[in-house]
Amino acid sequence: MILSVILTGQCYSASQTNQESLQVTQASLTDFRQLSIRVLAAYKTPPRYIGSTPKWHLFLKKESRKAVGKRFSTIFGYKIPRKHTIDNGWDLALPIRIDPDRCPEVSHYSDDRRRFSLPIGEEIADRCMGINAK
Repeated sequence: MILSVILTGQCYSASQTNQESLQVTQASLTDFRQLSIRVLAAYKTPPRYIGSTPKWHLFLKKESRKAVGKRFSTIFGYKIPRKHTIDNGWDLALPIRIDPDRCPEVSHYSDDRRRFSLPIGEEIADRCMGINAK
């Protein structure tokens, strides 16, 4: 329990249960945990890229659990400095509501961990940001 409190205190998380999306604002970015690309690449279930602001590449990760017959979800926010290069990324206009399950995982990391790539396709950004969502 204590470890759980320590870990969740290290990055932005929503306090609602069964949360499927998160309103990302300029103010909420201060609560996103800053990561290196090495740490991002090491996640067994990686956060999903949601877009980039002038200063940050942003990621969200949804963790879900089932307890006492109910499903509980919490969304965590992460950021990487924009100085790192991303292929096939997009600019994100804030505020925006994002469902991280609709957003892509990084498809490739460079050997020197200075750049990373996302799947190719304009429809990927549209789906992530809820444009033309079905």
